[in-house]
Amino acid sequence: MRKTLISLLVVAGLLVSGAAFAEWEAGVAAFKARNFAVAEKEFQEVAAKQPDWPGGHYMLGQVQLQLGKSKDALNALKKAYELKPGDVSYQYILAQAYLKTGGYSQAASMLQKINPSSLPSQQQGKYQQLLAVALDRSGNASGALSALRKAAEANPTDAKAWYNYGTTAFNAGDTATGASALEKAVNLNGSDAKVRTAYVNSLIRLGREKRGDSKQATYAKAAQAATPLASSSANYDTLLLVAEAQLGAKEYSAATSTLNRAKAKAGNDWLVHYYLAQAYTAAGNFNDAKAAGQLAVDRAASAADKKRAWQQVGFVGEKLKNYDEAIVAYRNAGDQAGVNRVEENRNIASENATIEKENEEIRALEEERRRLEEEIKGLPGGGR
Repeated sequence: MRKTLISLLVVAGLLVSGAAFAEWEAGVAAFKARNFAVAEKEFQEVAAKQPDWPGGHYMLGQVQLQLGKSKDALNALKKAYELKPGDVSYQYILAQAYLKTGGYSQAASMLQKINPSSLPSQQQGKYQQLLAVALDRSGNASGALSALRKAAEANPTDAKAWYNYGTTAFNAGDTATGASALEKAVNLNGSDAKVRTAYVNSLIRLGREKRGDSKQATYAKAAQAATPLASSSANYDTLLLVAEAQLGAKEYSAATSTLNRAKAKAGNDWLVHYYLAQAYTAAGNFNDAKAAGQLAVDRAASAADKKRAWQQVGFVGEKLKNYDEAIVAYRNAGDQAGVNRVEENRNIASENATIEKENEEIRALEEERRRLEEEIKGLPGGGR
């Protein structure tokens, strides 16, 4: 873009009248040297001496953008556009000025006047990214997503373009599209933890949305993608993310190991104990699950978190057939359906125990009857 601009400056210099030529030359020299304050003064002179020539206003707007004078730049660039409305360069830079000053719908409108195929191939992706920002901030989310897709397709080896497209699709609720785009970003730049984390998050959500075998397969893919994140320097949140993927993939031993690492970093947080309770429960280690669940209850701060922790404790209580403890836990969670279910199971268990006791008594009486018959047979004349 800068090379294109300098080429334009050379051509534009040929169009400046003698009255403003010295100021133009001085302004161009200052611009190339990034001395924007001096360049602004010189281009102000050019615009004043040659007000009907768009090039002077265009360059004045350029340097004012560099100086952070967005409103002044907008006025100058509007003037350049009015004098030469069909110039793509003027349209493009005016759209940027509109974005800088919060004129998002005007920026989108200006960019949509441009045929992107008329731009150099290396600039087409940047154009689509700029259009996406303008559309998104003016409330056209679907248009923004389409522009980001085109930006990524225009630069298929640009990991950042695929990341922007993927995260936008993910945030818009299109999980499958987001995951697919983020996978491309990871394949292009797998060493970027931010990109990989976004990809793992998308796979975890996708796993929640699936059913059957594809659900576990998606979580397994998430766990595999998350593995590089679990380095020795991984922070607490990253370890929780890795463990969540492992839990979904039913890799309970790996999840337990990851969660114990997370617990060593932030043992006072309720969530690591909650996840540990889930991992232990799934592995059938109910006593450890009970202890972890109680720690989650004790450390949870919000009512919603306590509810989730109490439900986990209730579930473990059911598994252990500690019905009274399970009822208390579900009641604390506000889960009346859980209370009703456990009470019914407790009643069934009690009835079964009563029946079993009666059956045991019947078996004992039958044994006693057989014993007495044998004794009678052993008595003199008992065999008759």
